[in-house]
Amino acid sequence: MLRNYTYTLMVLLLGLLLAACGGSGNTTNNTAESANGATNDNTTTASDNTGAATVDCFMNVEDGATITFSGWGDETEQQIYRDSITRFKEVCPAVTVNYQPIPAEFETKLKAAMAGGTAPDVFYVNDQLMTAFAPSGQLLPLDGYMTEAGVSRDDFIPALLTIFTLNGQTYGLPKDWGTLGLIYLPEVFAAAGLDEPTADWTWDDLRAAAQTIAANTDFGGYCQGADWARFAPWVFSNGGAYASDDYTTATLNTPEVKAMAQMQLEMFTEGSLVRASDVGASWCGEAIGKKLVGLTLEGGWMVNYMRNDFGDVEWKAVLLPQGPQTRADVIFTNAIGVNAFTRYPAAAAAFTIFVTGRDNQAAIVSTGFAYSTHPEQVALVQDENDKAIAQGGLLDDTRVAYWGPNTGRVNDAVSKALERIFLGDQSVDAAFAQAQEEAQAALDEVANQ
Repeated sequence: MLRNYTYTLMVLLLGLLLAACGGSGNTTNNTAESANGATNDNTTTASDNTGAATVDCFMNVEDGATITFSGWGDETEQQIYRDSITRFKEVCPAVTVNYQPIPAEFETKLKAAMAGGTAPDVFYVNDQLMTAFAPSGQLLPLDGYMTEAGVSRDDFIPALLTIFTLNGQTYGLPKDWGTLGLIYLPEVFAAAGLDEPTADWTWDDLRAAAQTIAANTDFGGYCQGADWARFAPWVFSNGGAYASDDYTTATLNTPEVKAMAQMQLEMFTEGSLVRASDVGASWCGEAIGKKLVGLTLEGGWMVNYMRNDFGDVEWKAVLLPQGPQTRADVIFTNAIGVNAFTRYPAAAAAFTIFVTGRDNQAAIVSTGFAYSTHPEQVALVQDENDKAIAQGGLLDDTRVAYWGPNTGRVNDAVSKALERIFLGDQSVDAAFAQAQEEAQAALDEVANQ
């Protein structure tokens, strides 16, 4: 985009002044002029504060750039990104990346750092941080840099970009994702005299199997609590959602949602659906590991969990069941984004693009840590159960359960409605009428801001 010559000269003079004043490359520049310069110039050759540029990378980056990268995660995840930084250094040796993980209270600490002008140059972005930073101009649009690097939004699984897009611009690139699959114990199905689940199953098939297991074995049937996330695929597969696509209207008090809630209530009443606490487990994954239930919905995290905690238990996974309207899963995802006030926007963007790119994602997949955000790389998943679970993320009607800035409150309204239903406190109609009011209030609060 062309800019006024006088404005350009002012930005360059400001850059020279900042360079003369010193300061490390991993600090942020809190002037409005710097923010605007970084945002508006992202389709041209990147330069540092002295105007020099280098092409010692897959795209133009500032000479001598030093950036700070932060994210959450345990030691396993931290090592994944230390290795990613090493790989990036081989490709872009002119850029130095300082890794500063924040394992606890990441969102709170990052918001405080952003307010204080000390936020890292590159950091994890979840739905709440996207909501907090993108509309206020604190996240850098990445589209121009992506074009320079030969990267397209089409390279990624489409649903993953839902959260991180605002007014047609991309403010974060998905770093990994999770979804749900149907998890079951072959031993339980053998005990019940049932054929094992297949990818052709429907929710009715799941219910029938759960009924048979509950009636003819000492195991519980299907395990699920009052949880919006595990309920979401049931709703999506019936053509429903928790809110409209423009995030303005709650859609909980609808036939599509209530029909699936009614089915789960009937399963709970007949004893084919049990909660983890009903069988003495803390969560349904543990109920599988302890051989307390026959089947449940869980994600790829089951692979390492079962390997580490229940290595002697045989379990399997298949694609989740077909619903009345379609087959649809729910996706959980986070992204990596760039601080709009970074002194080195091109270097920060290059690191973000590399870490979320095909080569680095393939290396991460090989560790078994996470799925690649590139659809063709799901085939790289090594574990067969993990690969079966991942297929749900590629379904045409799979969606991220994101309903705008107050997504958490909308999802909580669903979970609380299910809880009231299971406790017998309300009918399905009454519970979701209340949930509708609660969710709509959350959406209206955003619209009125």
